[in-house]
Amino acid sequence: MLAVLVASQLVSGAGLTAGIVVGALLAEQMLGSPGLAGIPTALFTGGSMLGALLVGRLSQRRGRRPGLAAGYAIGALGSLGVVAAVALDQVALLLPSLLVYGAGTATNLLARYAGADLAAPHRRARALSRVLLAATLGAVAGPNLVPLTGDLARAWGIPP
Repeated sequence: MLAVLVASQLVSGAGLTAGIVVGALLAEQMLGSPGLAGIPTALFTGGSMLGALLVGRLSQRRGRRPGLAAGYAIGALGSLGVVAAVALDQVALLLPSLLVYGAGTATNLLARYAGADLAAPHRRARALSRVLLAATLGAVAGPNLVPLTGDLARAWGIPP
């Protein structure tokens, strides 16, 4: 289970960090003003707050796996909404999608604690450090992958 958690932190860390970078660029482009580029970060943060409440409550009721799975699924749905908003040039879809995308951020942060909880008491520090290392590597890699994913989007007929 720790390997799955490490992999999820690596991938989600890359995706969420890249999303925050691209979100600011999208807001400036779609809203027409550099002064509005901070809106995505505000929406991510608000969505993260709501996502933390949802994932936390679901995890208490049904267990950590269903809670984290739901949080990641909601974040993925938000990311699909962002892509659709860009493809359709619809600001009205972009803004709520960014809010929903924020749930993925909360889930990514909450999942880090699972690494410590899954490990035996004498191995908790090592497990947590592995999870945090994967999250850090993902956060560093994410923005560096933006040009590559922009080229991929262009190849699919979506604005980069």
